[in-house]
Amino acid sequence: MTSFKKLPVLAGLVAVFILGVVAISEAQERLALKGYDPVAYFTEHRPMLGDAKFQHDFDGSTYRFASEKHLQLFKADPDRYMPQYNNWCAASVAKGEKVHGNPEWWLVVDGRLYLFGKPIGPGLMRANIATMKNEADQNWSKVSKMPAPPTPDYMKAN
Repeated sequence: MTSFKKLPVLAGLVAVFILGVVAISEAQERLALKGYDPVAYFTEHRPMLGDAKFQHDFDGSTYRFASEKHLQLFKADPDRYMPQYNNWCAASVAKGEKVHGNPEWWLVVDGRLYLFGKPIGPGLMRANIATMKNEADQNWSKVSKMPAPPTPDYMKAN
């Protein structure tokens, strides 16, 4: 009889555990740029991990910043700092495909941040800036509607 009394407690613990895992997974999916600071690409000219104490929800994603100053710069003009093509690889969008952009493979061109899915991406864009941007811009409306591919393990938040 006592084992039946423990069953609801055990079921409750399992439910709490499952809900916790789901909440963590959803939070990681909402974390933009794998937690990198979008402002740092412009001010520090390099990728920098953001801090959870300086974060801001914008356009369905959570952005983290390395400092309060970066957070305030983003809040004042988010469009200036947002990665183009909603964080997707610019070279892939130019080809009509949807590939996750990696915040460690990036390029700022004409005041805009572009991410790439492979380390070769920034070099390809530098070599052919006008053509790649034009093709990506033309393909974006189609690519943006494509289903998201699975997130590769190296892109999941730590």
